[in-house]
Amino acid sequence: MKTALLIITLSVLNFVSFGQLTLSDLEQTIKKSKTDHIKALIHVTGGQLFVTGGATELALVKLTYSKDEWDPTISFAEDQNVGKLTVMAKMKEEDNNIEDNNICRIQLNSGLHYSLGVVLGAGLADADFSGMNVSKALFRLGVGSFKVNLSNTSVPLLKVEAGIGEALFDLSGGWKNDLSATINAGIGQMHLVVPANVGVKVTVKGFLGSVETPGYRKVGKEYTNALYGKTKHNLEFDITGAVGTVVVTEK
Repeated sequence: MKTALLIITLSVLNFVSFGQLTLSDLEQTIKKSKTDHIKALIHVTGGQLFVTGGATELALVKLTYSKDEWDPTISFAEDQNVGKLTVMAKMKEEDNNIEDNNICRIQLNSGLHYSLGVVLGAGLADADFSGMNVSKALFRLGVGSFKVNLSNTSVPLLKVEAGIGEALFDLSGGWKNDLSATINAGIGQMHLVVPANVGVKVTVKGFLGSVETPGYRKVGKEYTNALYGKTKHNLEFDITGAVGTVVVTEK
């Protein structure tokens, strides 16, 4: 077993004071390794998260945070041809408030192969993985507003544990395989964006609220579009435990 810590560039840039609030900036570049299979774990609580592609190296992570509130760590290790990228920005104490001053920005290399595990507490998130090669994705959402773009990823396995608030998952674009998605919709609105040219089935169980679809056929607890079972690939969503609204739109 070979484990190598590949953290190349680390810089604490500055400290900025606003009244009694002191903010720190942390920037770290993770160099590309020999493997192109990356397990990415992102755990952010009590703040804002922004994820995009386009990094020339493996990843670029920038954090702005209050040292009294966040305790961030960033690491990368390679073991048996699999790289593990971990970004942890956790509150030092349990807090359900949204801290606008604590911001985590991550830029990933779009040409690599990812397994994603994303845990978000109270806050806001805009995570754009569009066009990346994603083999599976797990999201655990807390309280707030969350936007996740998985368009043109052909992710075959998706699991979502939603909390309270609004969550949007964009799964539009081309598909090279089937999708099996399991979603605990939580309390609030779950918005799914799906392609108009692929078969889609949505099964809703234990749900207290409304389901809005673009004219899907409803039989019992199942909603299907006219293409379901007729296209080469199909998207299937099992949604449970929600109080609020499930909205399905096509793109």
